[in-house]
Amino acid sequence: MFSKPLFIHLIKSNAKVFSIIAGALTLLIGIIMSVFTPDTMKEIAQTSMDAPINPLGDISTLVAFTANQYFGNFALIFAMIYSIIIGNKLIAEQVDKGSMAYHLSTPITRTQYTLTSLIYVVSSLLALFILIFGAGVGVAELVQPGELPIDTFFMLTAGSFLLHLAISSITFFASCLFNRSSYSLALGAGLTVFFFAANMLSGMSDSLEVLKYTTIITLFDSEAIIQGGDYGAQLFILVGLSIVLYLVGVVVFKRKDLPL
Repeated sequence: MFSKPLFIHLIKSNAKVFSIIAGALTLLIGIIMSVFTPDTMKEIAQTSMDAPINPLGDISTLVAFTANQYFGNFALIFAMIYSIIIGNKLIAEQVDKGSMAYHLSTPITRTQYTLTSLIYVVSSLLALFILIFGAGVGVAELVQPGELPIDTFFMLTAGSFLLHLAISSITFFASCLFNRSSYSLALGAGLTVFFFAANMLSGMSDSLEVLKYTTIITLFDSEAIIQGGDYGAQLFILVGLSIVLYLVGVVVFKRKDLPL
């Protein structure tokens, strides 16, 4: 069910996008680890907490600063962009442009194509977050020795990976569902942007807090991870959602009519 030649083709054809996103996120995690200084951040945190709305969250420790400013902003946005681009490009864009006819004219079945594409998305996201973890730990040990709790940082990285696995499953499902790239983007990118906006707005006012129940981003509870609270159930939901949407996408693409 797995096509090695197709997998290699997907790596090569998407190498530019992956390299740009991976390079940006690796650079940003290095900057985040480098600019943190405990005394300065404590002063900024105190000023922010005294304000009616605290836009920064807890930044008094290196791991909290990383959770709020990196995983809550940079990694969230860039990994979302990657999932939207790749999810749409692998299936719907191939059908829309007529390239899918070429792929399926070779000894590759629809199921082989979608499963290989699925494996590529998951493995590329995994590689992305492994790079983030490695770069983060490496830079922290160089410039902030002893400041970063490795186990907590690992769980933050793993939790962020599972969140983006769920997001990528949504864009992948939308890509399998529609034959038009514009429709795939409308659903996949539309839902992703809505989740991001709802998550951002829910933290801006108590009256908008209800919005946190409309986005899967809140299932990645970085505060609970940092404080050693309960977060396993939320991550389990993200894994379950990913598996269901990926597999449903494979089945839908196998059974639908294609304009080949």
